[in-house]
Amino acid sequence: MLASSASLVMTVTLFPRRPPALWVWLHVCGSLMCMDAMSSRSREDLLRVLLDTAADLTALRDVEAVLQAIVRRTRAIVGSDMAYVSLNDAGRRETYIRASEGVATAAYRTIRMPLGTGVLGQVATGLAPYQTADYLTDDTIKHLPAVDEVVRAEGVYAIMGVPLTVVGRVIGALVVAERRPRSFSAEEVDIVDSIGTHAAVALDNSMRFEATERIAEDLGRQQERSAEELAVITDVLDLDRRLMDAVMVAPEVHRILRMGRSALGCDLQLLDPEGRVVVTATEDTAAAENIPPLPSATVVPVTAAAEQLGSIVAPVVLSDHDVTLLERVAVHVTLAMLFARAQEDTELRLQSELLDDLLEGRIAARERVERRMHHWGLRPTDGLFTIAIEAPMGEARRRLQAMRTAGVRGAMIVHRDHVCILTSDPHWRASLTRLFAERNWPLRAGFGGPSTDVRAIADAHRSAELALGSLTTLGREGVIDGSELGMLGALLDLDRRGHLPRGLTAIIDPLLDYDAARGTDLAHTAFHYLETDGNIARTSQLLHVHRNTIRQRLERITTLLGAGWDASPRRLEIHLALRVRQARGDLD
Repeated sequence: MLASSASLVMTVTLFPRRPPALWVWLHVCGSLMCMDAMSSRSREDLLRVLLDTAADLTALRDVEAVLQAIVRRTRAIVGSDMAYVSLNDAGRRETYIRASEGVATAAYRTIRMPLGTGVLGQVATGLAPYQTADYLTDDTIKHLPAVDEVVRAEGVYAIMGVPLTVVGRVIGALVVAERRPRSFSAEEVDIVDSIGTHAAVALDNSMRFEATERIAEDLGRQQERSAEELAVITDVLDLDRRLMDAVMVAPEVHRILRMGRSALGCDLQLLDPEGRVVVTATEDTAAAENIPPLPSATVVPVTAAAEQLGSIVAPVVLSDHDVTLLERVAVHVTLAMLFARAQEDTELRLQSELLDDLLEGRIAARERVERRMHHWGLRPTDGLFTIAIEAPMGEARRRLQAMRTAGVRGAMIVHRDHVCILTSDPHWRASLTRLFAERNWPLRAGFGGPSTDVRAIADAHRSAELALGSLTTLGREGVIDGSELGMLGALLDLDRRGHLPRGLTAIIDPLLDYDAARGTDLAHTAFHYLETDGNIARTSQLLHVHRNTIRQRLERITTLLGAGWDASPRRLEIHLALRVRQARGDLD
């Protein structure tokens, strides 16, 4: 979630009364962000800057102060010529610039455009971040002539923005722009998106607080509202203030839920996106797993930037007044979860840097690498296992988080198309088996090791990848040791690197050519026949055809490959050739 930044060792809280200190902070931050080489220490500093930004934004109650803080911090952190925030006008299906920093012309500062047009209108729809390196020449954008003239007068080329979303509702967009052509990196987009996620919640909170204060003032001035309505406003303000203090002191989800339970007088549960209980605030521990069916419960979503983080469930149907309180609890739970995720992402990034070096064999100083490993309790002398676990597309992060939550020990990252774990825990297999069974996930994993030398971890990882690839190719589940692949493992490794001589697998070309020309399945038949040690009955079961059909196919195979193809020594050569070609996908 967080991108790299330069090292920053100072933190200045943004308050309107201290502009000189603020501008010093912004200047230093903006200068340091332009550095290309960034250490892990710098990333930790950027995390601290972003967390401080989130804390400062959250602490502000004045809408204008929040808006100015957002654009100033964004511009400084990204190092852009300008930054601005737009708010959506739902009634007119438009978005308009409300606050800006670095914009020279009044016309640009007051741009108003329909949703779906330009970069600003496209981002404000809430679909996804969007950018262009040269706005005026970009034909993929829906242009408005009047807006193009304003952009040309301002001298803007590159524009990049992210939507501002709170509880599934798009409230506007956060945009940075340059007066020169520029393509913003994925890391820069992530940084702006991270700021935007926190800023949207803080802005929504400030707008709600300002609106609530305005209502309270009207009530006191006009004395036209009932005492009950005034009590609602008072309760919301009081709960909001206490929740904000809790988030600022210690952003813990369980603590926020307990405060919500105290205010509402009923148990609360936080569920993950799959509906599993994550945190419970209740006095009756026996009821922690009993989630009442709708409509006997009240459910409020917990979302950030259109991402569903989970939901909060109250076991009763709440009044409109209490639903409003529960929604405020959900907003602050969102903030706490975002703080936790930011810290977790930094931890994962540091692990990723270490494991990338180990898995790719980049070990310049062995002692230094081992010192970094000690941070996660990894010591080569304990014997290190390298594990490659299958992770379907889009599921890798969730499975990695589940393993961390379940207490799987060691360092772990998403590596290529799988999750990789480096651990010295001898019981890692039992932990993974139990976790995947509880989640009803198929477990496919290969491993190498244990290794007592950090320089052997790269080879252990290659063995683990080969083992995982074999399980995936054969459609089997389980955990296998890469060293058990033997000769096949060596051949697959040679083939993966393009070093396997063509002649070693050409022996089965007659079968593949025959199948391709006639639509038959002789290659699969030969493969399963040799895999089952010549068992015709088992082969017929695997291919779902009659035994006589298998016998007829074997006769045709003998005709194509010659007598004795299924006897030593040719049997081994043909079997290995079939295994290699299957791993390539030639038998599909």
